[in-house]
Amino acid sequence: MGGSAFGTKTFTPRMPHDVYRHMRDSVHAVLRELFVFVATPIEGPAKKDHGDIDVLVCLERRVAFPPTAENEITPRTNNELMVTIKDKLRAEDAIMNGPTANLLLPWPAELYEELEENAEGQDAPRRQQHVQVDVRICKDFEQMSWGLFKHAHGDMWNLIGSSIRPFGLTVDEEALYLRIPEIEKFDRKRAKVLLTTDPVKVIHFLGMQVEGFWEEPFSSVEALFEYVTTCRLFWVKEAGEEEAAENGAGVVGGEEGRRKLKSNDRRRMNGRPVYRQWINEYIPRLRAEGRFLSKGQDQTTLREALRDEAIAWFFVQAEYHERLHQWRVQRSVEEVKGLVKILVPTEMDNQRRAATMSALKKIILEDDCSFGFALPATARSTDGIYDAEAVRQFIAQNWERLGNIAQSPQKQRFAEHMRLKDLKRKADVQ
Repeated sequence: MGGSAFGTKTFTPRMPHDVYRHMRDSVHAVLRELFVFVATPIEGPAKKDHGDIDVLVCLERRVAFPPTAENEITPRTNNELMVTIKDKLRAEDAIMNGPTANLLLPWPAELYEELEENAEGQDAPRRQQHVQVDVRICKDFEQMSWGLFKHAHGDMWNLIGSSIRPFGLTVDEEALYLRIPEIEKFDRKRAKVLLTTDPVKVIHFLGMQVEGFWEEPFSSVEALFEYVTTCRLFWVKEAGEEEAAENGAGVVGGEEGRRKLKSNDRRRMNGRPVYRQWINEYIPRLRAEGRFLSKGQDQTTLREALRDEAIAWFFVQAEYHERLHQWRVQRSVEEVKGLVKILVPTEMDNQRRAATMSALKKIILEDDCSFGFALPATARSTDGIYDAEAVRQFIAQNWERLGNIAQSPQKQRFAEHMRLKDLKRKADVQ
């Protein structure tokens, strides 16, 4: 399959190398008339053909280099830029989505393939061939550099990601993050603490070489695999270690590894040949050769050590601990609300129960003393975390008496509500 954004009705076959390079260079030349920076991520190794062309751009040339000092150039919106890009490239169709677009360009006429053969082996009419070009407008050079880094060498980050993920590190389209384990089980987005958007810092932190990364594709898939293994967090689990120590560090390949894959990784197995080779062949071979074996190292212990190292390396101690503290406070408040709901008997009259629960929440969470009750000072720490057992005892000891007090003003409010409703009904009748 080639580019697939435009569906099966449009013929976008996979491109041989000469077509890919011709179209890539032509597109770059046109886009350099509009942008200062134009680039395509380094290709994966040993590719036989190409599905589409990815291009990242940033910094409008007319904004960066105004004709005179007096000229005030207003940057164009992403939509305006994409319309201009489509026109400049003479695209026949486009699917635009903010800073990204899929563009449909005609296959270069001088590199057209021979007539296709039909099922009977006869020459068939040649279908109109197209090339899909995916363009992303980056907000600045930093974002563009990260995009080129993240998508360099094809499947490389799928492989590295599977090695670093168990140790609390995540790489996405924007940055490298450290995940907070207490939070990630409940909220993956809030669990991520930004470490860096600098590709070189990432490579250094993972203990890999910068030299050779940016110049050209790896000479072979094997060379790519060997580079990935230079990551200092790459280990292979020993045979039988899965059953003996589920928390042992390291990746697993072969049939055992396939059983443990998450849904995203299973999709990669189906659609990414390099990733499939990594799981099915390369990891089992490393294990058989005894290379990079984890020797029973504990994954949790290693993750904790890496957390401390990453916090110090990227200077995120304050953010990490503040994020974790806010989460603990929120969870503590939710736990208090849950205790109120559980401990106030459901057999009570609905209005009395609602009034009692509301009063308890005001006293415990808002320090409301108007009901004549106060939460003991020892039931909440100075940093806002509640002692669940102390709160439980407070509720159990006071809910009944508080219910008698809390319901009274509620009854008065309800009576007033009914009185006003009755007056409105009489007025409407008149």
